[in-house]
Amino acid sequence: MKIISILLISLLFLPTMVRAQKNEIVAYFPEWCSKGEHPYYVKDIEKRNSADKITVLNYAFLVPEPDSAGNIIPVLPDPETAYQQVYSSEMSVDGIADDSTQMLRGHFNQLKKLKQKHPDLKILLSIGGWSGSVYFSDAVRTRKSREYFINNCIERFISGNLPLLNGAGGEGAAAGIFDGFDIDWEYPVNGGIDSLHHHPDDNNNLSAFLALFRAKLDSIGPGYILTAAVPATEKYSRYYNIYNDQQYLDWYNLMTYDYHGEWNKSTGHFSNLLSSEADTTFDRERYSFDKTVHLYNCIYGVSRSKLVPGISFYGKMWKNVDSLNYGLGIPGSSDQEDSSISYNNFSDLKKMLNNGFKMHWDNQSMAPYLYNAEDRIFITFDNVKSVALKSHYVEAYNLRGLMFWDITGDDSFGTLVNTIYTGDMPDITVQPGNDIASTPDIRIIKPLSTDWINEGTNVILQTEISENREKIVKVKFFGDGKSLGYCTEPPFNWIWFNISEGKHKVEAIGYDNDGSRGESIPVEITVREK
Repeated sequence: MKIISILLISLLFLPTMVRAQKNEIVAYFPEWCSKGEHPYYVKDIEKRNSADKITVLNYAFLVPEPDSAGNIIPVLPDPETAYQQVYSSEMSVDGIADDSTQMLRGHFNQLKKLKQKHPDLKILLSIGGWSGSVYFSDAVRTRKSREYFINNCIERFISGNLPLLNGAGGEGAAAGIFDGFDIDWEYPVNGGIDSLHHHPDDNNNLSAFLALFRAKLDSIGPGYILTAAVPATEKYSRYYNIYNDQQYLDWYNLMTYDYHGEWNKSTGHFSNLLSSEADTTFDRERYSFDKTVHLYNCIYGVSRSKLVPGISFYGKMWKNVDSLNYGLGIPGSSDQEDSSISYNNFSDLKKMLNNGFKMHWDNQSMAPYLYNAEDRIFITFDNVKSVALKSHYVEAYNLRGLMFWDITGDDSFGTLVNTIYTGDMPDITVQPGNDIASTPDIRIIKPLSTDWINEGTNVILQTEISENREKIVKVKFFGDGKSLGYCTEPPFNWIWFNISEGKHKVEAIGYDNDGSRGESIPVEITVREK
């Protein structure tokens, strides 16, 4: 019966599942990123060599708001930045300044130029967001309100007929830029910011909204994309019709981050890959990237080809944290009024390693964190190792791809985007040196040959380096002779994801910075059928 049920689900969604042919790399681009002390422009996507790696760019956000007649329409919070601002040659993708009389300027004109350089790149408009979902419930409440809102979305951003403001916009001004929409309602029925409107039928109204949106996009022509960003935990995802709504969507963007944050009294991982038995600070639910994917796939019945879990390009910070366990799981405080304390981009976090912070790694959650003992500050974040592991996870479970919030958080080299693209940590070149036969210099201490392992398990591969081989800079991992990936920063551990039933052999090879290598003694494990 279980097999029959799976086949029926697959047949039911076959027409929409055929769209899933390659891994997506979905980047969010916030409209406000060009403001502030360190402005980020569309050109920076190109400059950091990320434009040819991402497949979808989500422009965030369109916001549902009432017009003068009380109808809910999609509104750009900052239309000047979006399509009116005159870009100088230094700000431009192609080095050509905007003419102040042209009908399309600002971010939108730069997105158009970026797309001309990268024709395969798809650009969507994300609707809602944390602070922009106040009127979403009103927008989807009735057939009339749904149709009015969707028609406006299509008229303004697919046909490109932007409101004429300050000499910019007008008929067809933004035509050809956008390839669809991402629905980011945070959240229907319950949750979200205090001013958010709710209705008991939000979930059913959302389903009707997605069905109508899908039909209208399909009526325009093939290839238009409709996705939805959805919460990572059952606390809020239970208020959606997740299983039903997948038929209207190309995929779900799973917001697999913010598991912990300034709302918690104790520190914790906010984007951990695996659940840890030591995690008791989040309602004892032990949420993780892996648990969220299984929630949507195994509990809600979403096809793996429609799951795009997320990565954080930022970190969360606590202060006044004592040094026990280097601050992990320890009471602390977070100043929500000070964004420099509660929120930091990956590009900033890299610099902290040279400023009193030390890197630590949780071998159960397979997640990094920073701790400054002198200042008593704890930071949870994603780094190249956790991102590479999540990329391998996507491959092992045949998911649709990975998304991240947001592209402005990457460093000037585009390191995290490249890690997603290649699936590997930045490599370390070692000079050819002496080959050393199997020795105890590097050994696998986890798993053990006596471990009870079920098929489908994510098996953590943990190594131990002997004292005379402290210069090891890279470890390659192998399962049954096939590469499982490599690690270039300690602790040198890895994961064999979604392991199959049967007998398997696990090995590791460590490389010194002088080129010498040491091979572990193979560990044979038995994986049992569930």
